[in-house]
Amino acid sequence: MNALLKPLELLYRGVNRARRALYRRGVLKGKRLPRPVISVGNLAVGGAGKTPAVIAIGKFLLARGYRVAVLTRGYGRAGQEQGPVTALDAARFGDEPVLIKKHLENAVVIVGSNRYENGKHINCDVYLLDDGFQHLELARDVDVVIDVSGARWYREGRSALRDADVILERRLRLDVDRDMAGNMGGDLAGQSLFAFAGLADNEQFFNSLREAGLTLAGTRSYPDHHRYTEADLEAIRTAARNVQAGAIVTTEKDAVKIAAHDMIPIPAEMVIEPETLERIEALLHK
Repeated sequence: MNALLKPLELLYRGVNRARRALYRRGVLKGKRLPRPVISVGNLAVGGAGKTPAVIAIGKFLLARGYRVAVLTRGYGRAGQEQGPVTALDAARFGDEPVLIKKHLENAVVIVGSNRYENGKHINCDVYLLDDGFQHLELARDVDVVIDVSGARWYREGRSALRDADVILERRLRLDVDRDMAGNMGGDLAGQSLFAFAGLADNEQFFNSLREAGLTLAGTRSYPDHHRYTEADLEAIRTAARNVQAGAIVTTEKDAVKIAAHDMIPIPAEMVIEPETLERIEALLHK
């Protein structure tokens, strides 16, 4: 299957390379919003940690007193909702926008494909453009790119990194050092776990749990942005019982889509050094 898809990846990369060349030469020009734009994106297809990076940068800017607006497409939502996220409703707004809003309560998070139109009337000091490295139709002041080595699929070749102002490594820190007695009756590190996820690369999540010292008795994968049904949740519970798992864990991105108190979300924080965050802020005023 990978060999069959490779020509499509190369075609996709070629189209993006041609588009980027037209913007570099000024043949095409991006539309400019009334306030500075920080784009957070990547070269790889999925699994880079863009949402945790947006959250980390947003938290830093809010703490510095900036009024922050996040512009995001809202993949995976059930309808065609456009505009600010007004409730933590993943079916309505999408899993990633809801997760961002959950962590950035004081930011305006706007969902919709036309991010210029969605953002131009928002009263803010700075925009965060989620998954924006290839969204060249919108001009940006700072391009932050997460560089993931060894990814299976790429949107662009590494030559595109010369357009990046800040390049981040994918450094995700899972918050597994918590007493989960209120939920499951024990410490995660002392239990055999069943993990499930619906990400672009679920194995990254499972491997991160193992690297954090947790024991996985079993795993189950779903497609990215999967909308879970009650049948899915019962199948997960059955699979966990079959391997005698003491607890069921998943990602925060998946957890915002389900109402299940017996499934524990594992937060993932993007580790960005303070000096790097300060550099991003400084680039706003260059």
